[in-house]
Amino acid sequence: MIDRRLHGVVAIAVGAFLVTLAALVRLYVYPSAMLLPAEHDRITRMSSESGTYFDTAALRTRRGVPIDVAIARYGDLVRSTADVAVWTEFVSVQTRTGDRVDYHERRAAFDRRTGQAVDCCDGYEDADPRPRPRGLVFRWPLDTRPISHPVYDPLARRAVTARFEAIETLYGVRVQRYTQRLVNERLRQPAMNLPGTVFGLEEPGEVPATAYLDGTRTFWVEPASGMVIGVRENLVKTLRTDDGRGSLVLFSADLRTSSGDERWNAGEAGHFRSWSVVVGTVVPLSLALPGLVALLLGLRRQFRPGDPRPEPGESAGTAAGREPLPADA
Repeated sequence: MIDRRLHGVVAIAVGAFLVTLAALVRLYVYPSAMLLPAEHDRITRMSSESGTYFDTAALRTRRGVPIDVAIARYGDLVRSTADVAVWTEFVSVQTRTGDRVDYHERRAAFDRRTGQAVDCCDGYEDADPRPRPRGLVFRWPLDTRPISHPVYDPLARRAVTARFEAIETLYGVRVQRYTQRLVNERLRQPAMNLPGTVFGLEEPGEVPATAYLDGTRTFWVEPASGMVIGVRENLVKTLRTDDGRGSLVLFSADLRTSSGDERWNAGEAGHFRSWSVVVGTVVPLSLALPGLVALLLGLRRQFRPGDPRPEPGESAGTAAGREPLPADA
């Protein structure tokens, strides 16, 4: 009986340890490991086979031009912390023959759980040293919910709502599709002074003009990882004189992330989802189930009634169910 109860105590102790370890993995290790990455070093490309842009050097509009966009993003591990990631982005827009059309750069920090912008760490956007971004920047939150999200637009310098539209499959990964719509969005960049003749005006001198943005931007987001698998930008940037009498197309293109980048992003998102399932579900269950079995066995051994004791005046043999030996035996 002593051995049986000792085995029960050991089983209870082992079971309690495994169940506690499972709870720690699920409630503490898993959440602490589920963070958006601070480390990043990648160039993503977008392209359009037929774009339009205003050549400021030649003062003429060029149409039907193939456009390539390179987006380079680098994580700053020195300034990043356990809660905040800091990335720098460089965007180069050029024709396929190498002529520069546009260029932007920015540095922004974001919360490593929610993807929301954080105002810190010497952020900047082009010549603006204090842009104060709001909304999502670079990455979407882990376990993204299929609802509307505010996504920061570096051209408009404000958060623009991205509305959830549908669930789709992209390169074997289930994604959520969101769309931003921009209508008559005045861009916060310095006014351009151009000859009035390029706007169809009779004035020979230069006139100031401001840039505006219209169109849609579509995101395909893998919800578990918050990774943007692909982006489509069908945008038109116009330049309008301040008096409203003249306008021209500054840039127009239907851009889409390259298929190679989308496939790579989908693969990375799939790996993350598999890893999160292993850490968040498989490991806790593989610890909790044998732990519960050990607990039940230990409790059964510990509290199961022992062999019946003989009544007073009853011999051990009788108690065991055997006939007593004759007295003369």
